[in-house]
Amino acid sequence: MSTPSKTRWPLIIGLFVTGLLAAAQFGKFALTLPQLGEAYARSPGALALMVSIVGVVGVLFGPFVGGLIAAFGIRRAILWALGLGAAMSVLQALVPPYPVMLALRVVEGVGHLVLVVAVPTLMAELATDRDRPVVMGLWGTFFGVSFAILGVAVPVLVDLGGMRAVTLAHGVALVAMAVGLGPSLPRSGARQAFRFNPFSELHLIYTDWRLFASGLVFFWHSFVYLALLSVLPSLLEAGAALAILPLLSLFGTFGAGFLARRYSPMCLAATGFAGNLAIVGVAFATGYMGVGVFVALFLATGLVPGAAFASLPWLNADVTRRARAGGALAQIGNLGTFSGPPVFAITAQIGGIGLVLALVGVVAITGGALALYFGWRARRFGALSL
Repeated sequence: MSTPSKTRWPLIIGLFVTGLLAAAQFGKFALTLPQLGEAYARSPGALALMVSIVGVVGVLFGPFVGGLIAAFGIRRAILWALGLGAAMSVLQALVPPYPVMLALRVVEGVGHLVLVVAVPTLMAELATDRDRPVVMGLWGTFFGVSFAILGVAVPVLVDLGGMRAVTLAHGVALVAMAVGLGPSLPRSGARQAFRFNPFSELHLIYTDWRLFASGLVFFWHSFVYLALLSVLPSLLEAGAALAILPLLSLFGTFGAGFLARRYSPMCLAATGFAGNLAIVGVAFATGYMGVGVFVALFLATGLVPGAAFASLPWLNADVTRRARAGGALAQIGNLGTFSGPPVFAITAQIGGIGLVLALVGVVAITGGALALYFGWRARRFGALSL
């Protein structure tokens, strides 16, 4: 697909809404844990597994989905994933036995992975060179925006019909999106042959720095983001203030898209990490480690995901490479999401808020150094790879 002369904003917004529904595949269970507890007499860990198991698919198969999408065609992949997600939501409304529900969530994870790789890849293709960073910054907000909307919608649906109403509403929304988007999605040209060779695909991605750089920088954000949201309620008594932290990060994420019109995405990511390091330094210098520190941290860290997503098309010129890089980002980002919460929970238990902030500082140094390194390589060898 050639670069358009004009950004197709209506279709891009429709695809962004599709992303919100993909994020809801996590949120609809994360925000109905009490209802899940009533339906399934299981331990908290077993209930939490029903939330997180969707991401396991991304960890295991993220690098392979880019090649699959290139072979299948982006339009077909998106519509197939929407249909699969809708079917799983309807079956989940039946509240089947726990092992069956886990199996449904794994299958749902396949569709989720396809969406979070195919949708931003197509969004980038539909934008002009000037608007592409803004579009990627918009995409970077999809998880936070979805959870904010679900925070309002889920309680209403639960009051109407419990968890069944939530999953059915999600299924209906996915069907509506498939019907609405289908006629507008561009049809793919010649598709590539796909041979499932995991070792070859992993070697292809992880020996080409342009394909894994965005994901490796994003890892250090995902490692911290959900982990802080998990441990802070037990460390700070500021419930209302903590609730707005995810929303604060959205300003930086969307703003990174506009800034990426003038500055390299890796420079912006390094700036976000540097901001985190400076905030941690001020906290230790002043001795103040209250909620204000974390408000500032979430504002600064919002730059990183927006910059990471903007760097996907910045480093990779064609749609196949972008899809592969997006798959790598999905895998590496999910690794951060899974590993961060337990590491931070142990850190908080050992050393409290001070040690948590120290770990944030170490992560900022590591992530910032990687962003600067990849930015240097892009300047030396050229950002785009054809």
